[in-house]
Amino acid sequence: METIEQQKVINMNNVFDDHFLDVNTIYLFHFNELPSLHFRKFIDGEKAFKAFKSTFGDRIVKTHQYRWFSKRKKRFQFDKTVLVLDNHFIVEFDNNYCEVLHNNEQPEFLEAIDHLVRQFKEKQRKEPLEMNLIVRTYEGFELRSMEIKRTKLDLDLFYPDDFTETDELIRKRLRQKKDKGIVLLHGLPGTGKTTYLRHLIGRIKKRILFVPSDVASDMLNPDFIKLLIENPDTVLIIEDAENIIMDRKVKAGSSVSNLLNISDGLLADCLNVQLICTFNSPLTMVDSALLRKGRLIARYEFGKLSVSKSQKLSNHLGFRTIITRPMSIAEIAGQHEKTEKIDTIEVIGFRRHHIENKN
Repeated sequence: METIEQQKVINMNNVFDDHFLDVNTIYLFHFNELPSLHFRKFIDGEKAFKAFKSTFGDRIVKTHQYRWFSKRKKRFQFDKTVLVLDNHFIVEFDNNYCEVLHNNEQPEFLEAIDHLVRQFKEKQRKEPLEMNLIVRTYEGFELRSMEIKRTKLDLDLFYPDDFTETDELIRKRLRQKKDKGIVLLHGLPGTGKTTYLRHLIGRIKKRILFVPSDVASDMLNPDFIKLLIENPDTVLIIEDAENIIMDRKVKAGSSVSNLLNISDGLLADCLNVQLICTFNSPLTMVDSALLRKGRLIARYEFGKLSVSKSQKLSNHLGFRTIITRPMSIAEIAGQHEKTEKIDTIEVIGFRRHHIENKN
């Protein structure tokens, strides 16, 4: 039988981890038993350590510290710190966490440590808002992650009064798991379609895939379907989707059938994909099959704001102009920009091209 001393010597071979000390091995070496673990993240580790040392300093038997020198700050930085206590506790601090190893027999003392540490809880940073661009490669289709700016909008300020109800319907459906269908957003350029999309992306939890129009025409490609199978329950966004949604009677070779297969039917039941299409053309140009009840989640036509709404938004953006006509969001936001006058030349009669004879 190995003695306790032999066991300690064997375990000392693993006392160092890749960074500094392995606290599990330290605990086993000091107390000859396996520890229970209490872990709290997202704290200011340096401030928590100083408070712990001030409060429970009389219980600290050993202190092991790792520090490194920062050239930028010209001082040694706080890093991994291991405290061995006299009551079968080891406490480890790092920049943003506290780990407590204990024998599970002193819950009051453990709670006292946690109560002290959580006073130094830091506000967790939001993960960057991302959208995935679908790109065509030699091997098929791939996703390229892109960070986009978070946008919070007062919808009552930027859009007509009737838009709030549509927004609620869109968000409710897009938040549902294993759902399908199409959202159609159309209207003149500058009326807020893209601005609303930025806002919407930050309000739903699903994965967002941006589909360029040239890729959208190839959505029934086996490689594209494979990509959707690997990323189920997602939202596909297609901007400037005129060529994809045009009525098949008007435009030969329209890709409407691709949308229909992905948004409805047997394939849609497997993929659970929802689509958002934006376009500038009138709704009368859209294939009627896309507007069928059950397939269409919502549609909305963005237009110019009324005079009173335009005035309110103009005031909010810091302008002091008097609004006398309905205006788009882009027109209101761009009031400070000068409109360049483009001179035009009218040609009367025929234009004659002279071809020089080089023979």
